[in-house]
Amino acid sequence: MQSEIPNFPLVAKALGYGGVIPFVALSFCIIAGVDLGSLGVTDAADKLLGYGAVIVSFIGAVHWGIALQSLHSKSQNRLFLYSVVPALLAWVWLFFSVKAALAGMGLTVLLMFFIDRWSLAGLVSPAYLKMRLHLSVVVASCLLLAALRA
Repeated sequence: MQSEIPNFPLVAKALGYGGVIPFVALSFCIIAGVDLGSLGVTDAADKLLGYGAVIVSFIGAVHWGIALQSLHSKSQNRLFLYSVVPALLAWVWLFFSVKAALAGMGLTVLLMFFIDRWSLAGLVSPAYLKMRLHLSVVVASCLLLAALRA
């Protein structure tokens, strides 16, 4: 019999899924060629890339938080070290052309999911990893599709 997955907090779900709205909106504007100049947005692709870098950094920080909770664990150093890697990768992507950076950021999001699925198993709720799968697929798709048009 499969064990029950505990309920994941509604506020976490709302914030997580709500966090994809800028990805969907900006990538739609890029793909559809919508001019956001009247809103003061001069380059939607740059804004999408910036938001992607922020979110990639945020996802890496999950490992930092878990490391703080496992101060006596053998995996603490690994968690601290890995927690900064996504932010560094996101920063490096900012030096590339927008097209390459969007594609690279999209691939980074997918890579981070697979690393997290392996490294966080047993440390976080299975519901978190399920939500991360959904979010990672949407975010990576938005970034990769926008890269085709940018």
